Amino acid sequence: MQIKPFEPATDIPYYYPCHFPLIHEVLKGQGSESSLSLLANSRLYGLPSCSSSGLVKTYFDKLDYGEAIWKTKGRTEYPSLEEGLAHIRRRASRGELTIATGTSYYLPYTDDYLNPKYIEKLTEPGSRLYLVDHWLGVYGAEDDRVFVYDPVPARYIGSLSVKAFGDFWKGNGAIPEFAGAKRKERLYTYGTVDIEAESKLTPALFKEALLRALATQAHEFLAGREVTKGERTYYFGHAVSLQLLKRLHLGLAEPEASLGSISGFLFDMRWSRYFARDLLRELAERFGGAHAGYLAEFAEIVEEWENAHKRLQGLGTRTKAADRLRELGVALERLIGREYRLYERIRADHAAIPPFAKAGKPERAEALRHREALVRIVLESCREMNRYHNGSIPVELGLQAPLYGRNGHLDSLGLVTLLATVEQGIQEELGIGLALSGGSELAPAMADSPYRTVDSFVGYLLERMPERAEAGEAI
Repeated sequence: MQIKPFEPATDIPYYYPCHFPLIHEVLKGQGSESSLSLLANSRLYGLPSCSSSGLVKTYFDKLDYGEAIWKTKGRTEYPSLEEGLAHIRRRASRGELTIATGTSYYLPYTDDYLNPKYIEKLTEPGSRLYLVDHWLGVYGAEDDRVFVYDPVPARYIGSLSVKAFGDFWKGNGAIPEFAGAKRKERLYTYGTVDIEAESKLTPALFKEALLRALATQAHEFLAGREVTKGERTYYFGHAVSLQLLKRLHLGLAEPEASLGSISGFLFDMRWSRYFARDLLRELAERFGGAHAGYLAEFAEIVEEWENAHKRLQGLGTRTKAADRLRELGVALERLIGREYRLYERIRADHAAIPPFAKAGKPERAEALRHREALVRIVLESCREMNRYHNGSIPVELGLQAPLYGRNGHLDSLGLVTLLATVEQGIQEELGIGLALSGGSELAPAMADSPYRTVDSFVGYLLERMPERAEAGEAI
């Protein structure tokens, strides 16, 4: 029994995880519009993120977004190979793809097949790799053959013997050497994953979802959030770029020792940007216009990130490590500023489009627009301070720009001037009167100041907003 016709995509970019193409095929089978770039960017794969340990990877679970496009309905473990195969046949008779989980160590068409290095790299002391089960799609089963779709990284579609499939399906947990692996998720034997659309996307809703993915990406990139969980801090968006600059600055104290870690961090900056570029490419194909311009500039930015790493490596031993890091720092400051300004334009042009909803508490579009308006007003007021009042606020840092206090660029008089400018901007743009520049409003600046950065200032303004305005109702 096979699904016929079954003609899935096989030309999948190498940087996509194995589960996205399978989820894509399942959603299409359920009658929902789908694309790889939307699936990846709905889970913020296009958003740069890293941890305080220096690991650059996706940390969607550390943010507070819900599943926007798809969800895992459940996972099942079958007591035997025979019962699992019976389930696969029933699904295939209904035209449904089964997602099975197992180990690539027993897949004959992969480089991992019976390869001792597969086990060594996951069990060697100090390994930072996570042991996870591999996903593949199963589109049919006969008495002696199972038909599988495994697009990443093998790009394989065809049959396996029942024995080979059974060895795969027992999973990594059946390999004795992995019993002591330190970093691993739960491993399944004869496991399947059930996926369903969060809500069925029509062509119109699909286009809306693409735009919301871009709006979410731009919003989070500019926000540059830092999230602390336990003893570890996670950085997102622009904050990751700032972490790289910080590492460069600190690395100058011991340039030879820090060069390798900085090079690795810089190399990994490309991965999230590949996913963001895919989203912009799809938007450009569907909408053209401004999105084509965004894509062209962002493609140049991605190339600059790649070239920055190549230049660092290419300088070789002929140049002192300290000089290599200084040269890199100058180039990165320009690149990071250019990227931030592009995201500012993208977010401004999509101000009417709300980001994806947060988990458990959907946010109203009007409330989101109030925050975006306040960010815009404060940043423009900072630019006005720089232009007309001899200010030196580093506006290119966006929400992380320091304003007042130990690391700030304003004295008390400058702060009063900024508050008055922001007051006027809120009145003119939002029609809301907030008294900010009076003496009583400056008192908090002496202790835990809400004026430390643009981000803390915007948060303070949101707290001061009249309740109905914050909820998005007319005043």
